[in-house]
Amino acid sequence: MKKFFVICLTACSLFLVNLNHPAAHENKAKTESVQFTDAQKSEIAKIQKQILADKKILIEKYVEYGALSKEEADKMVSHFEKHYKMMEEHNFQIPPHRPHTGLMHK
Repeated sequence: MKKFFVICLTACSLFLVNLNHPAAHENKAKTESVQFTDAQKSEIAKIQKQILADKKILIEKYVEYGALSKEEADKMVSHFEKHYKMMEEHNFQIPPHRPHTGLMHK
């Protein structure tokens, strides 16, 4: 019983010590957005369009090989196109990362 109590006390103290660790608050820093020039935007747009075309070819191959249905493929392609339009509207800025845990939010 004494061993169990010591183990629980140690585990609780380690948990409490790590609550205010600086790494826990690392993602709270706000990232600044970069303003791209027109040449940079056109270059990024060209690459993004090529990625979109490659994704479409890949999805078509999955449909051809029977791994996806035509409806699923159409949904995926429309999602990729919406994502491209969203990136274009936001001047190809990378969207901020959202943490997957609720522990980071206060």
